[in-house]
Amino acid sequence: MFRYKPDQGVYARGTTFWVLSSYATLAGYRFHLELQRFDWANRRFTEGNVPVLGFPLTPCNLLGLVVCLCLIYGVWWLVNFPRLTDLLIDTEQELRKITWPNVEDSKNASVVVLGCVVFMLVFLGLADLGFAWFFARVIY
Repeated sequence: MFRYKPDQGVYARGTTFWVLSSYATLAGYRFHLELQRFDWANRRFTEGNVPVLGFPLTPCNLLGLVVCLCLIYGVWWLVNFPRLTDLLIDTEQELRKITWPNVEDSKNASVVVLGCVVFMLVFLGLADLGFAWFFARVIY
């Protein structure tokens, strides 16, 4: 699947390829839906449906498929572009060096974050009430 450095950065490049290919498929489908608004795009080339797939052969179906396949080819070319490939390989190598926190550290950090959020909630609420009281006395 990968031409440039095929044995390096397989996870990062594969994830990038499949995520962008999903977006390419969605773009081809959205293009197909936009073309359905036009009469010329809904004319059938054949009387029946495509034998295995079961949908009619129309210009909007073909153009949506062509757009999807062209975008997927562009994604494949992009993932094999040397500068982007080197970036993804380096990213995967750096991610392998990360030491993730254990469960106890995660719980402690969550408690600290929740405590800070509650403190800020109380502080900003009291400040709002104080300013509202002060300006009600000064302005009115």
